[in-house]
Amino acid sequence: MKRRLFFVVNQDPWDGSAHGLYCMRHLRALAESAPDGWSIVFVSPSRLPEDFVLPPNIEVVGLPSLRRGSNIFGLHMNAVFHWAAWDFLKKNTRHGDIVATASFPRLFAFLASRFRKQAARPQLIYEIHQLECLSLPPDHKKCRLEFDALALADRLLTTTGPLEAILRQQFPNKPCKRTGLACGYAPVEIKPHLSGQPFRVGYFGSVSPEQGIPWLVESWPVIRQNNPNLELHIFGRTRRGEIAPETDSDQGIIVFSPVPPDELPTRCLDLDALIIPALDRGHRSSIAFTKAYDYVGLALPIVACDLPTIREVLRPEIEALLFPPGDIQALQDSLRRLIDDVSLRRHLHTACVVRASALSWTSRAGQWWSAVTE
Repeated sequence: MKRRLFFVVNQDPWDGSAHGLYCMRHLRALAESAPDGWSIVFVSPSRLPEDFVLPPNIEVVGLPSLRRGSNIFGLHMNAVFHWAAWDFLKKNTRHGDIVATASFPRLFAFLASRFRKQAARPQLIYEIHQLECLSLPPDHKKCRLEFDALALADRLLTTTGPLEAILRQQFPNKPCKRTGLACGYAPVEIKPHLSGQPFRVGYFGSVSPEQGIPWLVESWPVIRQNNPNLELHIFGRTRRGEIAPETDSDQGIIVFSPVPPDELPTRCLDLDALIIPALDRGHRSSIAFTKAYDYVGLALPIVACDLPTIREVLRPEIEALLFPPGDIQALQDSLRRLIDDVSLRRHLHTACVVRASALSWTSRAGQWWSAVTE
């Protein structure tokens, strides 16, 4: 009997966001690794772009949705899509199928509460990439909603050890598996660094305070006092209300526009190393860092803050040099080691190439299928 995985998200998966990119990588890998007899139906508020090619065993379904401005009140922006998704799933799913989502608790609670009233229904899978209780009081309505949604799942999947520990404590009788994330890039060739030439350190991603970019920009003049050839290249995006960093050539800070995911390897060709300067704030020490996985795949030498979830991906002195979050001196010392030691840079590159093979999307997809079909 043919079975189908219905993966439902309430966003445009082609919007360029990290979560949208995750969804597309995740579903492509699941399709390519699907057990015999399985296919995938991807349900979202958007249709497949004409120039986007997916494996033949993925069907993309775009359903009606309502979007509203941030200052407009009235019907909840998810309501139209929620009902459209329920109507579609009710008509098309059957016992033995899977309905799954990732990071949409309101949507999942809406669908799962209705499915659970049926005698024969699909398996309900929820992927947890972060938890509201890590940044809000436990009695906050968002926390209560999220845990109510998780309680409706048949199985839970998550990405990090800290998240898995919380879920096992909250739901001791519910199957829970950690699958991590995966790296989606091929290694970039590292180039020799010529004495006297700028040593370019790159950052890709959000420039929000918890990501450590304001701290890094403020600290950069001190960091490069003994390393005057250091340059910081920021390829960043701001959220609403955030102030973007500015180029300061005198201090070796160069700011670029955000880079589309498929252009990232090309931009890395001009870099000597990559950096993750995140601070230990809010939920940062518990959730997965997508860029840690992507940096491993690119295989440039990496300097990163020492957080538990980063250690799960980047092992100290193997794939990266780690420094305590917010420690200017330790970061300065790590960068000096990279500049001075060619063999260290080669070691980090080689280790990342090996590590990336174990953290591939194919490997992760195999773990995912194993967890939900066991």
